Amino acid sequence: MTSQEGPFARRLRILLAEDEALIGLAAEAELTEHGHEVVLVGDGAAALEAEAAHGPFDLLVTDMQMPRLRGDALARRLRLARPDLPLVVMSANHVPETVAGLRALGGPIAILTKPVPFGDLSAAVARLAQGG
Repeated sequence: MTSQEGPFARRLRILLAEDEALIGLAAEAELTEHGHEVVLVGDGAAALEAEAAHGPFDLLVTDMQMPRLRGDALARRLRLARPDLPLVVMSANHVPETVAGLRALGGPIAILTKPVPFGDLSAAVARLAQGG
């Protein structure tokens, strides 16, 4: 399937923040295989720097537990400027209060539990890209 078929009707610019290198590289490969442009960074602070230097991005994929700036704090900061920015949040440990806080931000969001099958990541990105 190319990026012009199926659920990916357009190429997205995706900011991917993941501190576990192998997970980040695998997620990047999955998303670029679907025709998206992906900027991979190792933590939330680096994601803010990438947004300032290379943004705006169409979608944020972030881990929750990262050094320097957690994924939920990153999401809040980016949503201040762009309340409609689609978010995919991945975490092995979902704290109900944190999940509720993310959902309270409004806007499109998908919350995935690690380990995330990459088909599930692609499906979440496709759904959010279509406004779901």
